[in-house]
Amino acid sequence: MKTAKELKYNASSRLMYCFGELCTLVMLSIGGLSAFVLAFMIAARLIEDSGAANDNASVAVRLIIAAISVLVILIVAATPLSYGANWYRLQQIRGNSVHARSIFSCYTSVRKMWQVLMLNSMVIIKILYVIIPCAIVSALSFWAAGAADSFTNGNIAYYLLFFAAMVITFAMILVVAYASVKYSAVPFLYALEPDRPAAEIIKESQRIMKGKERYISEVMSSLSLCLIPCLLIFPIIFILPYMKMVFTAAVNEIIVSERSEDRQENGSFNIESPLTV
Repeated sequence: MKTAKELKYNASSRLMYCFGELCTLVMLSIGGLSAFVLAFMIAARLIEDSGAANDNASVAVRLIIAAISVLVILIVAATPLSYGANWYRLQQIRGNSVHARSIFSCYTSVRKMWQVLMLNSMVIIKILYVIIPCAIVSALSFWAAGAADSFTNGNIAYYLLFFAAMVITFAMILVVAYASVKYSAVPFLYALEPDRPAAEIIKESQRIMKGKERYISEVMSSLSLCLIPCLLIFPIIFILPYMKMVFTAAVNEIIVSERSEDRQENGSFNIESPLTV
């Protein structure tokens, strides 16, 4: 398979044909996420001012329900966009210049929306065993920082614990990302064969990505220096499209390599059945 350097060259050479579109997609995604965060903040304030402020347990339950509701709505709204964007990047990596409207192709049909939502839900369920413990560890670390703040009135102990909570949360995100590698080919396999049953797509993703965790990790870690400018926030708009293109190139390399071996062992196998736009 191609090295990280070759994948980055491939991504860079193709990015020139779709850089504007992918930057716009990042801004659209950030705007959408900000809107949902704002919606939760407004809901939280309304809950706190709704007359239940004297009942801390009731407020906590309502806040949890509001957070879950906003998260579910966000997943439902963003999943079709995510799958369409993955299809678009895959076509670009394969040398096919397609129209930017294909990014929104999964919104054009109730059937497609249902397919990607079910597929995404099945993947989320399969990694809940990692997500839940990591979320609990992260939440407890911030709770400890908050408790230290209330007892010490915000002295250095609080700031140290808060920094530790941030580091722990970042580590938990990496753990979830590593556990999710086996399912990272799912949206690309769906784009190639949208009529395949969801269970088969997930099973094939698990098969072809087995043992590829190190390969993906090495490719993405080679981009670590790109994260430094992201500390300034604004460069994210330009750097994230490049990183996603490199990731797409890596997954595509695995798909092509594995299916080439399948063809050699089992005869012809169609790998060019793109999602209709």
